[in-house]
Amino acid sequence: MAISSPGIGSGIDIKNIVPDLVAAEREPTLNRLAQKEANLQAELSAVGILKSALSEFQSKFSGLNDATTFSNRTSSSSDAETASFSADNDAAVGSYSLEVTSLASSQKLVTQQDYVVNEGTLEFTDAGGSFSVTLDATNNTTIESVRDAINNAEDNIGVTATILNVNGSARLVFTANETGADNALTITGTNTDGNTDLANYNYSAGAADINGDIAGFYDQVTAAADAVFSVDGQSMTSVTNSITDVIPDATITLKDSNVGEPITLSISENTSAIKNQITTLVEGYNELIALINEQTSYNAETEASGTLFGDSLINNIERQIRSTLTDRIENSESSYTSLASIGITTNSDGTLELDDGKLDTALTDDYAGVTTLFSDDPNGVAFKVDIILENYLQTSGTIDGRTDSINDKLKDITEERTALDYRSAKLEARLFKQFNAMDLIVAQLNSTGQWLTSALDNLPGVVRESK
Repeated sequence: MAISSPGIGSGIDIKNIVPDLVAAEREPTLNRLAQKEANLQAELSAVGILKSALSEFQSKFSGLNDATTFSNRTSSSSDAETASFSADNDAAVGSYSLEVTSLASSQKLVTQQDYVVNEGTLEFTDAGGSFSVTLDATNNTTIESVRDAINNAEDNIGVTATILNVNGSARLVFTANETGADNALTITGTNTDGNTDLANYNYSAGAADINGDIAGFYDQVTAAADAVFSVDGQSMTSVTNSITDVIPDATITLKDSNVGEPITLSISENTSAIKNQITTLVEGYNELIALINEQTSYNAETEASGTLFGDSLINNIERQIRSTLTDRIENSESSYTSLASIGITTNSDGTLELDDGKLDTALTDDYAGVTTLFSDDPNGVAFKVDIILENYLQTSGTIDGRTDSINDKLKDITEERTALDYRSAKLEARLFKQFNAMDLIVAQLNSTGQWLTSALDNLPGVVRESK
């Protein structure tokens, strides 16, 4: 082990001077590595921020690179109180005239008399089938129990029983759950004790008009009826008021009659939604350019620069995207073959500017042309930009490669520091050894000098000079 105490012979502070010499030797390398590490960390952060910004920009392109996005439809009714109208994105653009003669209705019957307890069955029949309820004096002693027996029947074909109190008299109300003439009810009452009371419940479908008096037992509040209407002058009927089989991929919901006052149902391209997406795209691009300008800035006066100033990665990204956004596409069927033609132009700072009026005109005049401009495979602007972004953003893509390279360099710095520590330890040991050896020689020389002086002082005839 090297001696590290102050020099006995030389008086030099070896214990402190050696570490100081080693530190002086290490400092330039440590400073260089620290600066290099700081630069790499800043670069790594900047590349990460750039990747996030590109991903955000790509999300704002989402949909514009797909022609199906431009298939979005908007639908309207000129009188929503007469009929509402909705259309799927697959519906064809067009307009239709609608006139409603009458609405579809479900049958509703009210008994004219109090319920009389009796044993037997009540059978309900419509075009779709039938079901029956067994009544007896033990289990169906009240009108409420009869109502519940009907409503809870497992094979109920779609009849709801309720109770209506009329001047203290409890009446049964039978309502068909489904509209349409085919859902008119036939009710048959059969006694098991020979009494004819349940026969009073008999009702044959179509025996009376609305609010008509059915001899024997019922008032008909509403009759089972189909909707009667016409679309573009063509007369039609429907068992329901929700009509899905007249205009493909669209639903008409009838609400009221409008005889002699037809309304208009319209299906059109959802230009508003597409305009919003295009506006979002322009805003997203401008946010990206602002970030790129910040990262690549340079101030000649202060010589301060952005983290990625002169960086080929960010410069290539900007160049490729900008070139794509300013290119024209081939489309002989449309005059809208560039972003500039629909009102999107480039400012001197590289940002985009949108002319709302010009975009509105393009969407109205040639919606298909605008669709092709953005989403055509493989030439559409959005389609090509998405491919560019994907090449940079995908796993193991260009940006991941750059990030891996920076991390490798950071690992190299760690290894350089480890190597420096090793070299410094060896240097320190060598210096201690050298200084201790020197100190020993000096001590020996001092000892020899003292011996010679003493020997000379003791020689005969040697007279020491008095001081």
